[in-house]
Amino acid sequence: MACSLSHTIDEIHALVYKLMGEDKARQNAIAELAVQFDNACTAKDDLRKAYEKCNDIPQDSRALIDTFLKEESDKDYEMNLSMYAKAAKIEKQIETKYVWLWEKYN
Repeated sequence: MACSLSHTIDEIHALVYKLMGEDKARQNAIAELAVQFDNACTAKDDLRKAYEKCNDIPQDSRALIDTFLKEESDKDYEMNLSMYAKAAKIEKQIETKYVWLWEKYN
């Protein structure tokens, strides 16, 4: 039994290239977010260093601030890892589509 496609090979080819372009745009957006996130983390680190130099903060307030900063730092780390994982996943999808196209047309 012959396979009947509802689209021509050229239409499929165009669709795959369109999807790869969309994947690349998403990957670029994630990379830009990662850069902005790194910049925000650097700013937070600068504030954290300035806070450490403050000696006039009461001990109970300092403990609360330290706990908050630790929790936020952990969240930042997890978010950063997540962004890079998503960018890597999209890169793998793009590579898979390239391989498919290469095998199909060569």
